[in-house]
This record gives sequence, structure tokens and C-alpha cells, in this order.
Amino acid sequence: MTRTWIAKGLRDALPIVFAYFPVAVTFGVIATSNGVPWLIVFLISAWVYAGGAQFMLLSLALSGTSPLSAIVTTLLVNLRHFLYGTSLGPAFTRWSESQRWMMAFGLTDEVYAVTSSRVQQTLPVVGYQIPLVYSCYGSWLAGTAVGATIGKSVPAAVSDALGFALPALFLALLMAGKRSLPYFVAAIFGALLACLADMAQLGNVGMVLGAVVGATAGMFLEKRRIYRQGVRH
Repeated sequence: MTRTWIAKGLRDALPIVFAYFPVAVTFGVIATSNGVPWLIVFLISAWVYAGGAQFMLLSLALSGTSPLSAIVTTLLVNLRHFLYGTSLGPAFTRWSESQRWMMAFGLTDEVYAVTSSRVQQTLPVVGYQIPLVYSCYGSWLAGTAVGATIGKSVPAAVSDALGFALPALFLALLMAGKRSLPYFVAAIFGALLACLADMAQLGNVGMVLGAVVGATAGMFLEKRRIYRQGVRH
């Protein structure tokens, strides 16, 4: 049974693993080409492990922003993870404290998307979740190490093209998930509000606002669908 769950976890992680690697390579290339030492680049990925927030953190550091401002800004960009924890928390109450911490560390956007879909089908299993989380983490570290090593030898045009892997992965996860009207409405509302907020230069507020409003709209439609099905029966 454990081997079966491990295999499922690794199989579900594969799309994320393949998408994380080139993005992490891009981060390593950009960082070292701007003069950041190899070890520092790797430790940023090991400790922060926050995708787009790492690129922003690097940009702030290179522009001379104070460490406190950079840290606060990075935390604000990742505020959405509070929503992730609130959303998944009830499904993990049977896990020990240490297991929940191990799970929480690797709860990236893509891992959250896969996990939230899985917990709707069955209770979370350690043998599934840990391979899922840490194979993605390993891919990110490996990509960073490769990118930081090849560094300045990669043309900027190539690294820019690799950056498209992350939004492409989001689209793939969305299409591979549950295909119903409430889910698509939630995704579209969230994306529109996030884009509008970005155009208005509201930064991370738009992501949080899009997530809350999109999820609320999707939940409203889902409840309405369930109510109508109950009335018909």
C-alpha cells in the first residue's frame, strides 16, 4: 500500500518536476550572471523556495533595497499561502505536528493545486504527500544548481523563454483538474481580478483579492448546483 501511494505521489509530481526545473535554471542563471555567488543562489532556493518571489527578492537585492523592505515585500507576495493553509488545514488534522510542518514547507502554488484536488477524493496520506512535495523541492534545487553552474554562458533570450514554463504549468494543472462551471468561473474571476490589480499596480493585493473573490464565486455556484440537484431529487 505504501509503495502504491509513493508511486502515485511521484507520478502526480512529474508535471511539476519537469516545469520547475527550467524555471529554477533560469533563476540560477539570472542570479549568477548578476554576480551573486553560487552558494548564496543555492541557499536562496533552499530556504526561500518561493518561485516568483525569489526573482523579486533577487531584483530588490540587486537594486539596493534594504534587507527589511525586501523581506517584508517577499512575505506580502506570499500572503496567499495563508489561504492555502486555511483551505487544507482541516484535511490534515490527523497528521502529527512534525508531519504538518514538513508538508507546509513545500506547499507551493502547484503542489497546493494537486493536493487540494486529491483531498477531495481521499484523506491525505503521508506516503503520498511527502514524495509529492519533496520531489518538486528536489527539482527546484537541482535546477538552481545547474543554472548557477552554467551561469553566464546562457544567453538572456534562452533564460527568458524558460520563464514561460511556470504559467504554462498553471494552465496545464487547471485543465487537468475538475472541469465544471464553478471551477472555471473561480479561475476566470481570480485571473481577471489579479490582472486588473496588476494593471493598477496593486501588487500582491490583487493575487489575494483574486483568490478570495474567485473562490467565493465558485463556491456560490457549486452550492447552487448542489441545491438544484437536491430539489430535482
